[in-house]
Amino acid sequence: MTLARISRCSILPLLLLLSFSVPNAQPLAKYWVYFTDKGPSIPASGTLMKSNPRYAEALAVIQPRAFERRAKVHPSNALVDACDLPVYPPYLEQIKAVGGELQQQSRWLNAATFMLTGSQRAAVESLPCVLKTEPLPIVRRRENETGEPAQHPSSLAKSSALDYGPSLQQDTTIDVPPLHAIGITGHGVLVGMLDSGFRWRSHESLQGRHVVAEYDFIQHDSVTANESCTPSTYRCDASNQDQHGTLTMSTLGGFMPGQLIGPAFDVDFILGKTEYVPVDDSSWEEDNWVAGIEWMEANGVDVISSSLGYNTFFDKPDYTWANGDFNGRTTVTAKAALRAAELGVLVCNAMGNEGNGDGTIGTMLTPADADSIVSVGAVNYSGLLTSFSSTGPTNDARTKPEVVAPGSSVYCALAGGLSSYWSVSGTSLSTPLTAGAAALVLSARPELTPMAMRDALRSTARPVDQSRHPGVPNNFTGWGLVDAFNAALVFGPIFGNQPAATVANSSSVVSIACASKFGIVPGSVQIHYAVPPDTSLTAISMNLDTVMFFPTSGRYSVTLPAQTPGALVNFYVDAQDSGGHSYQSPAAVTGKVWQLNYGVTGIKTNPLIPAAFTLLQNYPNPFNPGTTIQYTLPLAQHVSLKVFNVLGQEVSVLIDEQQSPGLKTARFDAGNLPSGVYFYVLRTSSFAAAKKMILIR
Repeated sequence: MTLARISRCSILPLLLLLSFSVPNAQPLAKYWVYFTDKGPSIPASGTLMKSNPRYAEALAVIQPRAFERRAKVHPSNALVDACDLPVYPPYLEQIKAVGGELQQQSRWLNAATFMLTGSQRAAVESLPCVLKTEPLPIVRRRENETGEPAQHPSSLAKSSALDYGPSLQQDTTIDVPPLHAIGITGHGVLVGMLDSGFRWRSHESLQGRHVVAEYDFIQHDSVTANESCTPSTYRCDASNQDQHGTLTMSTLGGFMPGQLIGPAFDVDFILGKTEYVPVDDSSWEEDNWVAGIEWMEANGVDVISSSLGYNTFFDKPDYTWANGDFNGRTTVTAKAALRAAELGVLVCNAMGNEGNGDGTIGTMLTPADADSIVSVGAVNYSGLLTSFSSTGPTNDARTKPEVVAPGSSVYCALAGGLSSYWSVSGTSLSTPLTAGAAALVLSARPELTPMAMRDALRSTARPVDQSRHPGVPNNFTGWGLVDAFNAALVFGPIFGNQPAATVANSSSVVSIACASKFGIVPGSVQIHYAVPPDTSLTAISMNLDTVMFFPTSGRYSVTLPAQTPGALVNFYVDAQDSGGHSYQSPAAVTGKVWQLNYGVTGIKTNPLIPAAFTLLQNYPNPFNPGTTIQYTLPLAQHVSLKVFNVLGQEVSVLIDEQQSPGLKTARFDAGNLPSGVYFYVLRTSSFAAAKKMILIR
């Protein structure tokens, strides 16, 4: 919807303010209160040493899944910093003592929002722990989307792989069906939706989706669908409160064959209700968005889809391009989006429906102006930029949007009925289509960083609307129209999300789809298997039995040698292509293997306990400025992993701690080190190894 609006957590004071005046009472408003530090002698941001007494508190905030994702972009010894610490509780209590009503907290900004009167604000600003206060603007509600009954041609209703129904056109336009045909459906990816609410339990296309967590940042509970008025708190949801979120969630991941199949229908969802739809056409909500994205990041989200944006307010000053506010560093939402990206999250945000600019003055909403995210514009099915789609550049001359996707007559679920559907237009719909495409890329390549995914989406996007907007990239259609299939193929071979295990003549048959635009090397697709307690792996070539998309790509199968019926078999598969790339499934970064019971259908996964210590070659190599180092531990030991230059001088300590068995991953960021040869050395109490890597600036 890309609305400019904000929410309230304590609605009674706002109702009093907007509905009638109280004699001798000061009006309440919402303020950001920024604090000087995270407590005595603890900075608000920057390094947080393990020796710090509050280090364990920061660790407790971040879930294991988030640490795994952060490890893709940060050194293993720097996965937590002072920004992860909660706001210092005694500071919050000081504001409450003045009379402030706490609304939201932000660890990243070291701030909280409070309802305050003017005199209370003055008292708060005099507190030694307070750095500054800023009013939270009241946002004007902006209903810019349009909807109409679905009128998609019946000829688009079917596909050979899945029955997409009327949604085939939007999926085909961004090249999603080939990935579904291979078996890449979004499995293993956690997608966050920041929106107005989600009636997912009562719509046929969403009931079967896997929601791992949901939270209402307006009413502070775990219900993201519409709620009735609560007399004790005077909080009410408008009848259309959860409409917009239901539209966007179903566009990304709905699944009802014959009606609607979203690009990434097999992802896990985490839902945040942050956008308030008030009756009076105004609200506060930017702090809800910040709180929502922080919560999602801490819970391990991989991709975020946000069809929200802000610029026009009842009070002044507005965020405006003319004032230089769209530089990705001014608004709290842009700051939060950038922080999430820096922690390994791919953030997709709608550009807005403010109309086309002239290519030199931007019309986008914030946080679409943030750097390192994917901002999404809208085109129609003819590849023309829609008249409503906001355009760039940012104030600091960065090109926006990154990409475009269908945003005209997009088929999606309509809240209010089990089987109600609608066609809707707006960048609110092009954004979840793009986020769904990104989730497919990550599902195929779970080791990718957000920058790698963004680069893949941009480099493979198809230029569109060239007659009106020549040159690529440009500030109207960015790098072009999203192409999910080709984005997934950028890095070499890809496998379906899960192999199949069937039984023929009492023998186990394993099959999996594998594709590469570079051409799979004949004979290189192999299955590596072991039958416990034996840990040594045997490799067997798999045979191409169904060609798909490219001459040597398709479904590969193999019949495993005879084993005891029911015996557990651990295995993985790998392949090489003529471009010099290799890959395996499950991806090495997961540290898992596939498992089957011989002579029984079905597949499962399980962590692999390695048979021996190994130190693997870093990737990428050469690198600039970051690279990933992996190693295996067959048993728990104290691990030291250090980097040295050619003079033997230590330049970085990546690991120095006790670790459990398994495949381990470390990240090395060269920072300002000069180009050259470096060595990384792994030492445990019973193993030592070193390898060379090359930094090229």
